[in-house]
Amino acid sequence: FQTFQHYFKQINLSVMSKAAASKTLWPRDPSKPLKFRMNVPTRQAFPSPPLGPSLGSKGINAPKFCKEFNERTKHFKEGYPMAIDLYIYEDRSYKWDMYYPITSHFIKLAAGINKGGTHKGSEWVGTINMKHVYHIAKTKVENDPRLKHMPLKQMCMLIMDQCDTMGVAVVKH
Repeated sequence: FQTFQHYFKQINLSVMSKAAASKTLWPRDPSKPLKFRMNVPTRQAFPSPPLGPSLGSKGINAPKFCKEFNERTKHFKEGYPMAIDLYIYEDRSYKWDMYYPITSHFIKLAAGINKGGTHKGSEWVGTINMKHVYHIAKTKVENDPRLKHMPLKQMCMLIMDQCDTMGVAVVKH
């Protein structure tokens, strides 16, 4: 017990928040930008909660970001959740990369459901066939630059695993 007390006194966790402690324990290289990942629905980015405060706390002009995002996603159907990587630099400037809609969204569309199951493997809320899995995998591999080197068969296996996690059964026909 004394060894743990000594450890906590050494890093002074009793008076610091977890974020402050993490900065103390793992200092960040200031030349590299901070990276954040988030999912934002297409054409529905507004500076109101939850997006606005999360951007504002990082020093980003939320209305400007929302305007840029809505402009870049105007050719997509409204409400598709887009994966975003946001890079924030020391001078509060930022850049962001947008990726194709997340896989779970495509699975829910194909199965005709609004929400996945709550208990993995024991609750089935919908079904899709292998043709749907193939089309989702092909769309993701062709349009998402992070996945362009992944074999189609491996992407299909990942999608089937995600279907199992969401409570969506995959059938042959």
